[in-house]
Amino acid sequence: MDEDHQLPTPHNNFFQFALSNLKAARSLIETQLPADVLAELNLETLRLESGSFVDPALRSRQSDMLYSAELVSGLSNEAESVPDRVLLYFLVEHKSEPDSQTVLQLLSYIVRIWERLLRDGLSLSPVIPLVVYHGNRAWTVARDLDDLVPASKAVRGFQVRFGCPILDLSQRSNDEIGGDSLLQVTLRMLKYGRDRQLQAELFSILQILRSVGEGFPIQQWLDAIQVYAMSANNDLTSEELKQTLASVFPTQFYPGSIADRLLEEGREEGREEGLEKGKLAGKIQMLQELLGDPISTDAELISSGQEALEAKAQALQDRVRRQDM
Repeated sequence: MDEDHQLPTPHNNFFQFALSNLKAARSLIETQLPADVLAELNLETLRLESGSFVDPALRSRQSDMLYSAELVSGLSNEAESVPDRVLLYFLVEHKSEPDSQTVLQLLSYIVRIWERLLRDGLSLSPVIPLVVYHGNRAWTVARDLDDLVPASKAVRGFQVRFGCPILDLSQRSNDEIGGDSLLQVTLRMLKYGRDRQLQAELFSILQILRSVGEGFPIQQWLDAIQVYAMSANNDLTSEELKQTLASVFPTQFYPGSIADRLLEEGREEGREEGLEKGKLAGKIQMLQELLGDPISTDAELISSGQEALEAKAQALQDRVRRQDM
């Protein structure tokens, strides 16, 4: 495996940024877990757990988020003892095609979580998995181990029983994507991130973000959305993105922001060639930052020829695509 495959994809980066916000994470839990499970959880105590359980070789395509929440105080149970918390486990699948091995991967991650609890001298706790899938076609492969391990009825009773719910965004309309504003922004960006419809959907996504209200780090979210959109989508141009942002957040989109710096169009604004070179320069700088490469200066890029810039941008974009395969 080459070095490129070990770098995080734009989907990983955006997913981890968005669901590190406990308000968005809580909304995801509340919209995906059944009412009887939610009744047993005190989500006021929800916290993000540190550490990842994804195999290093797979980390370029997957991103796991682990949360814990205390059980409702005084909850009774037939078991002799009830753990003081439930771990909630979330894994987003970044592949463009459904992966039948995901259910097995999830089970291995859950075992690692239990092993860590035991190493820390803690009791084992239940783990509730969830896969957020945003591929281009429906998830039609295994959702539980029974689908993966063929066995007769007699033998099946000796096998591990495990399944995981799939939040398949390809089968959800915008109206069916529930939750609070931050969760809707997150899931819609994931749903349309690679799709040519992103340009048409972006205005409404930003309108939802605008409704979050005051006292919220809006600029951080705008920066994350811009970096994600330009690094994951091949159809949206930097100028289209900039215009859409300015139409919804005219006072937030100011010089010096990450997007304004990375999407700078160069100093030859009066000439068509200069504008095109500026767009390419902004895209190259953004992709370099995403991939962890040294970022070329404006002077270096603008002094290069048009064909050289196009080739450089294409090479960087190809590296991002390979991570997403």
